[in-house]
Amino acid sequence: MFITPLPVDIFLRHVLSASEDCGYAGVVLLLARTADARSQQEEVTRDWASVHDVTGPMLAVVCPVPYPQDGPRPVRGGGVPHPEGSIAVGVEGLTLNCPQVGTWSSFPTRYWWSLEGERGFRGLGERAARISLSAEEHHAAWTQATTRTASYFGIEESLLPSVLVLSMWERRGVLLAVDERVSVYSLFKKLVENMGPAPRRLEELAREQAEVDDHLPQLAQALWDWEVARRRVPLEWPRQVDALDRHLGEVEYLDASLVGDCRRRLSEIRDTGGSDRELAENLLRVIDLLPPGPEAIKMNIRSGLPKRIRRVVVKLERGHPGIEFLNVSKPPGLDRVAEEVSKLRTRQHQLPDEIAAIKRSVNLSAAAISVGQELLGPVEESPLREPRTLPLWTFTHLQRRGSYSQPVRRVLT
Repeated sequence: MFITPLPVDIFLRHVLSASEDCGYAGVVLLLARTADARSQQEEVTRDWASVHDVTGPMLAVVCPVPYPQDGPRPVRGGGVPHPEGSIAVGVEGLTLNCPQVGTWSSFPTRYWWSLEGERGFRGLGERAARISLSAEEHHAAWTQATTRTASYFGIEESLLPSVLVLSMWERRGVLLAVDERVSVYSLFKKLVENMGPAPRRLEELAREQAEVDDHLPQLAQALWDWEVARRRVPLEWPRQVDALDRHLGEVEYLDASLVGDCRRRLSEIRDTGGSDRELAENLLRVIDLLPPGPEAIKMNIRSGLPKRIRRVVVKLERGHPGIEFLNVSKPPGLDRVAEEVSKLRTRQHQLPDEIAAIKRSVNLSAAAISVGQELLGPVEESPLREPRTLPLWTFTHLQRRGSYSQPVRRVLT
């Protein structure tokens, strides 16, 4: 369950980007006032835990909550910019993109909070699995959010009450008309069922990915420790670098920029034994700067400088000029660790492709249309205009055949 403060339209952009970044297949919104869909609102608040569990990591069900009575105030740890203050939203497992706040592009949910009257700051994300306020407060929040949310998506009043299913991976929206005969829990459950084995398989792959990402650095560190233990920078390398640096200092006036850069790069690899191919190329350019023998003698330039430079260049071109490997005994079991690291790295590269392939196979919009036909019976299907807030999306409306797009006005006698 995704909890967001009112006015909900201000936060919808963040809700959608957060849901997509977390990998949700869809976002579901109940666009209904209490007077039009009392049974559906009561069903969600009554069966909150069941709705949260059945939608799992595939569907983010957006549930608005009202502001505290003393009004919005800035919160600790960041928040979404708001004209009246900085109010935050949170949900378990999501990261909310909000580049307007400081220099950060995203905030983990543990840093997002909401002020609830005198009860102080409490995290919303850790409570998303259970109802946060009274049923009456949630019903009031849904009612207050209906007009602004519908307007955000360009949905006309005549199409309410409805459930909007947004397929994040397809960029398609399906608006399902609801009446007192439609169970929203059944709708959510059938949506997940119609996605086939994909939800469960994605959960399995997500767990495997987390385990690989957690386990691989630990094993790789063991291999790295072994490599460090058997490496040594021999004493002659720093001495060789120091001597060349002194001699280069004597000719730096020939090209202060080039020779100065060579001296700086030499100092960077003096103690590490690292390699620098660009340094090797620049040192050869320094040789080209040196005057021929007789003239060099007149300028007091050391005759052996070109040979000294070439000896360093040869080591640089070999890749690791200052490193030698010691005969240190290998720890027992390290070969098995290396094999495991190789397997985990291979798996780490395979998992994103597998996850992407499963996501491509999920057709949530088709599932929503199929579920709508099942729950509503014979339906009328019509396209809706693309909202300004979601360019390049396509929207479809489903309603029970023979029902009126305008609500029936009851005449009291």
